[in-house]
Amino acid sequence: MSAPATKEGSFKHVKYLWRDEEANELSGVDRLVYRSNQLGADLTLTNTGGGNTSSKLIEMDPLTKESVQVLWLKGSGGDLRTAKRDGFASLYLDKVRAMKTLYLSSPERGAKTPIEDAMYPMYSHCVFNLNSRACSIDTPLHTFVPYGHVDHLHPNAVIAIAASVNQEKLCREIYGDEVIYVPWQRPGFDIGLKIEQLIKDNPKAKGILLGHHGMSSWSNDDKTCYETALEIIDRAARYIEEHARGDKTYGGPKAQLLAETDRKRIQALQTIRGHRAG
Repeated sequence: MSAPATKEGSFKHVKYLWRDEEANELSGVDRLVYRSNQLGADLTLTNTGGGNTSSKLIEMDPLTKESVQVLWLKGSGGDLRTAKRDGFASLYLDKVRAMKTLYLSSPERGAKTPIEDAMYPMYSHCVFNLNSRACSIDTPLHTFVPYGHVDHLHPNAVIAIAASVNQEKLCREIYGDEVIYVPWQRPGFDIGLKIEQLIKDNPKAKGILLGHHGMSSWSNDDKTCYETALEIIDRAARYIEEHARGDKTYGGPKAQLLAETDRKRIQALQTIRGHRAG
């Protein structure tokens, strides 16, 4: 299957760093590392040590020698820009998804319930091939997205929208039905299941805006996932640029600037008082 046409040149506020001649020399986890490095190289997309990328890949089980689906996910605390292969956690996808039954069996569920905290140590029982890299608390945000590749980032432009008073309204205005909105809550299992349901209810969606948090994109093609992430960010930045009001954006000046003579007089008085106090 031929690679999808590139969108390079269609973005204004993000750096398009994907190069087919480089990516096409790679496969499997190495392509995930490549994608992650390109996203991390643009420091406006996520803070150092933040964000995570994932790919659901077919691997040979070292125990059974059979093909299994493995979730490769940038490990906790790693940096997208500098991440290497050993910076990615690997989990049996079917085992992580099976944890859903354990979570739903709890009589009390939600972002601040004991079962939410109890789920994270359970990932250790899902590790593929003795990989020692600790997985991210955002693992459910990747596990329950029914697509092969997910990019979760904290871009400046998107957070400006996601942290606004009218974040849900703005999400609809900017993206229509292409990006889902979910209010902020602590990352974990509950929000992963909510996103899973939202995707079922909104099959046209290419990504999600996480209130006060950031965004995710997804696709069954890794290059498309990368480009979708850039598109979501660029559209947010363009909206902000188009609606900026210069000095009036934040309501304009709240006080008048003092004349230079008045500033010097006050500065001199403060200096004299300082000497007297000393």
